[in-house]
Amino acid sequence: MQIIYPYGDHSRSLFAQVREVSGDVTRRFQAFRIGGRLAAQEIRKTYDGGRLILIGHSGGGAAAYQAARILDAAGQLGDCRIVQIGSPRVPITPEFRERVCYIHAVDELGRLKDPITKLGSWGGWTRSGFALPRWNGAKYAPAHIEPITVVGGHADYFRHDMPFVDAQQVSNMDKTIAKAWAWLQRAIQPPAQLE
Repeated sequence: MQIIYPYGDHSRSLFAQVREVSGDVTRRFQAFRIGGRLAAQEIRKTYDGGRLILIGHSGGGAAAYQAARILDAAGQLGDCRIVQIGSPRVPITPEFRERVCYIHAVDELGRLKDPITKLGSWGGWTRSGFALPRWNGAKYAPAHIEPITVVGGHADYFRHDMPFVDAQQVSNMDKTIAKAWAWLQRAIQPPAQLE
């Protein structure tokens, strides 16, 4: 296991971090994908093929996806799964769609609760037959989008003590890890053999 801070930690300027994250959220301007490039460099130091699981919170989810794309383009990526937690919406290419799980906070009514998850877009123009193009807000969305209810907001997905525990005594961290772990178990299961 390796922990990477592609945009730095809390000691860096928030403005600089936001500027760098925005480069990893867009589908264009590959040269500006600073977090993805830095994450890919760090992964290369210890990764020698095989299964790779990348988990990123906030901009780290965008960097994890971009790092996987960089490694894939260089022919250095084996079996990979990506979990984005409370991340901005990054357009996911069709070949990665099934390999990405997006976990985001919602309130009791299912409405988005985390403002960071409202940033970015999965949308794109779609044309079918002779019809006029139409905007498809989920054209580049990951195949697996998992909502969770958390106490608090964006910074609280991994809190494990009071007051970040719900009425059933389940902490935000327990919910976040349970959702990610359940998807990873399904995603890495070998396909069932037909008899």
